[in-house]
Amino acid sequence: MSSKQYLDSLASERKHNLKLTYIIFAVMGLGAMGTWYAWRQPKFVDVHLAPDIRAGDTVRVEGGRPTVPPPNIYGFAYYIWQQINRWQTDGVKDYGQQIFNMQYFLTPRCQAQLQADMELRQGKGELRRRTRQITEIPGFPYSANRVLRDGPDAWTVLLDMQVTETFSGQQVKDVFIRYPLRVVRFDVDRERNPWLLALDCFGSNRPARLNPADLKPGSEPAANLTAPRLPSVIAPSSLPRETSVD
Repeated sequence: MSSKQYLDSLASERKHNLKLTYIIFAVMGLGAMGTWYAWRQPKFVDVHLAPDIRAGDTVRVEGGRPTVPPPNIYGFAYYIWQQINRWQTDGVKDYGQQIFNMQYFLTPRCQAQLQADMELRQGKGELRRRTRQITEIPGFPYSANRVLRDGPDAWTVLLDMQVTETFSGQQVKDVFIRYPLRVVRFDVDRERNPWLLALDCFGSNRPARLNPADLKPGSEPAANLTAPRLPSVIAPSSLPRETSVD
């Protein structure tokens, strides 16, 4: 082999080795990027399953956060609000105790509002020896148009409830009220709040008394209401139209 052929062969090998070096560094770079991307992904994913899940249904997870089905939002709001309004023996003790018991499912703003309401009622003498309970109005259970989407992480739930109170065993209140409860994502303490949701009380809305004369089970015609801006008296017919919620 002549010296020229030897030098050409050596140059070719060097080019080949340099190319392999580039490939190795490229693979190492891709591996490092893949490792970093995998490290950035959520380590745990909480899944909210609808109570009427069927074969073939899918669960969507976006950015590591699953969508929450409307029935779950409604059920959460109903359960927590019912517990807060459960004064079994004496409102003076029970109201504050229930707020404390449900504190992990309430935003700080909602806790402050409930504390203020408790102090106001106590100042007026509306808690002493008072019992309270709330339940769904018969014939007005969950429906999709009772859960309104306020954004990616908030909802407004329209609860139509029957509120009964007694004083020293005598009934002093039996009314129908619509509560426009605001529910928000609340990933603060997963050990104490596995739902990762919280009540934010009423937001910018307020409760409204329902007219008993308008309460006819199953008669909830659709209306064009798009936000729960409630007057002092409102009938179930003013529920918004059923909307699709992710």
